[in-house]
Amino acid sequence: MPTTAMMIEALVAMRHDPGGVPHDHFWQLVERFRADLVNQAVGILGNRPDAEDVAQDSLCIAFRNLGQLQDPLKLGGWLRSINRNNALLMLRRRRVERLQTRGQLDAQLPAPATTPTGTKLEAAGRRQTMDKVARAVDSLPEPFREIVVLRYWERLKNPEIAARLGIPEGTVKSRLARADRILVKALHRLWSEEDA
Repeated sequence: MPTTAMMIEALVAMRHDPGGVPHDHFWQLVERFRADLVNQAVGILGNRPDAEDVAQDSLCIAFRNLGQLQDPLKLGGWLRSINRNNALLMLRRRRVERLQTRGQLDAQLPAPATTPTGTKLEAAGRRQTMDKVARAVDSLPEPFREIVVLRYWERLKNPEIAARLGIPEGTVKSRLARADRILVKALHRLWSEEDA
């Protein structure tokens, strides 16, 4: 069985002559990172089946874009970056699907008997507020966005977030506090733009 160093050397050679090195070396190397990628995606998505799909997609993307890897010794970080982006993309898709489903359900519900105009205005206001919150969360830098999603969407407690992300609980608290401050400013800006 080749060592990690040997496979990285093969990876370097593959970058210069893709046809000259067996692709098995690449797959053996990235397979060593697969469990880490799955765990990372579980931390973002909250379930293992989706996390396994994301990790598999990430490995396929990495293989197709091997030429973009500047330093083969940084393969692990490169794979985790691809994987995190894929997991966050799946999370956004889920949110959009939920909002669309919610909108379809709202459209199917009969209008309330009392003050229909006020109720429709309230529903429109709620949708507008949810849209602004989603835009503000999307604008957060990645480590803060990940913690906000786990805390407010997945409703995890700080110790659970720390365990999922493999970071100290104090880091979770400080990132969450900073994310809250950034969100307040972003939401204020979004509402100010609307009033202008």
